[in-house]
Amino acid sequence: MSNQTTQPIVFLDNIGRTIIAKTVTETDSTLVVRNPALVHVQPNPGTNQLQLQLLPLFFKEFLSDSNENSDWTFNKTSITKASALELVPQFVAQYEQLFAPSRPKGEPEVIKLFED
Repeated sequence: MSNQTTQPIVFLDNIGRTIIAKTVTETDSTLVVRNPALVHVQPNPGTNQLQLQLLPLFFKEFLSDSNENSDWTFNKTSITKASALELVPQFVAQYEQLFAPSRPKGEPEVIKLFED
């Protein structure tokens, strides 16, 4: 059994969706991941370039505590796991931002630049 990794992993689920997540634990038969997100790539008709979207597998807004993590167990017989991928920092940062804790709402702190 392996421990949680700090770098996200990428795998395909049983219907071919690309998923990025962080490993919590892994056995011979299961892979438990934290905060999985679907990697969605589509053409941008305006620029003829590909557009990347990361969509959470389950929206944290539906959890009673939206700052909690969401762990999912996948049967290893129904996924294809990528090995030895080194993801670009921008992609990892976009994934990390998707699951960053919500900022508290309220009045921003007022900073005086000049004395009255």
